[in-house]
Amino acid sequence: MYSISNQPVIPRRPRPSRARRRFGAPATSLAVICVGLAIAALCAYAQTDPRHLPARILAHPRVLATPAPLPLPGNLDIPVYAPGPSPFRDGETLLYRASWMGVPAADARVLIARNKLRPEWWTGVMWINTSAVVDIVYRMRDVFRENFEHTSLRPNDISIVQHEKQRLDQWRVTFDHANHEVTAIKTSRHGKITTRRFSGGDPLGPFSGAMMVLSQPLKPGDSPTLDVFSGGNRYVFTFKVRGRERITTALGTFDTLKIEPWVLWLSEGSFRSQSRETTVWVTDDARHLPVRIASAVFFGNVYADLIEVSGGPPVSAARNAAIK
Repeated sequence: MYSISNQPVIPRRPRPSRARRRFGAPATSLAVICVGLAIAALCAYAQTDPRHLPARILAHPRVLATPAPLPLPGNLDIPVYAPGPSPFRDGETLLYRASWMGVPAADARVLIARNKLRPEWWTGVMWINTSAVVDIVYRMRDVFRENFEHTSLRPNDISIVQHEKQRLDQWRVTFDHANHEVTAIKTSRHGKITTRRFSGGDPLGPFSGAMMVLSQPLKPGDSPTLDVFSGGNRYVFTFKVRGRERITTALGTFDTLKIEPWVLWLSEGSFRSQSRETTVWVTDDARHLPVRIASAVFFGNVYADLIEVSGGPPVSAARNAAIK
């Protein structure tokens, strides 16, 4: 049903709206979801292969001027980390279910596997679908994909498809590590093409960022800081490990580390108002698998729990063996 290849995925995806922000500030979240794997709000944007765009768009694209690169502020102290043990297993799929006020709101299915055509890459894919209840007021079908190096975790490209009701925005992000530049290109349903450029640093993507932070030897008091791209926006996050806590989910009872992601800097200031309180609980072991995410919204909280692990040890073993 889900495939890993170099070809972009062309699904459907919604746009930022008041209804969407109500369920967890999507723009901040894919970066928080995947970068801390904080799966309760998601970041967006992507571009599809031009072969899949309508002929009228190819014939009459509306291309906006290419801006000068936006530099990373020089006063940010972003350490360089070496990847540790992988928190994910090749081909393993994680299913998270988000709820708000006790009502199922959305599912996020996450797959990370070795790319079949480029085995030196990992490919991470996340599918996000709102529930039938939420579809009535706000239908969202998103797909996020990142290709990144297996050993160093350096990102090669990101593609994201946002389909919100009648709006379809698609982004493709490419990384020029030699020149420390990133280019993000958005194509709208009507053929409007927008380009954003960034310079400085050695940024990660949402999946490579998640792999990097979760592979570190985390303990209470730690605050790893990462520079991360997700779609057309750049985030500098610090992940504050607040302490230990035992929690119970559908998969069992886990000893966890309680982590609070904080946004130190965003490339687009309008998203700062969407940076609401988010907490991620990861297993207190070498794997640091995210098992619960909570995000404050305008009214109440959105909770996203890991409810299924497939492609690895059976779910019955996930309570113990799959998390170790």
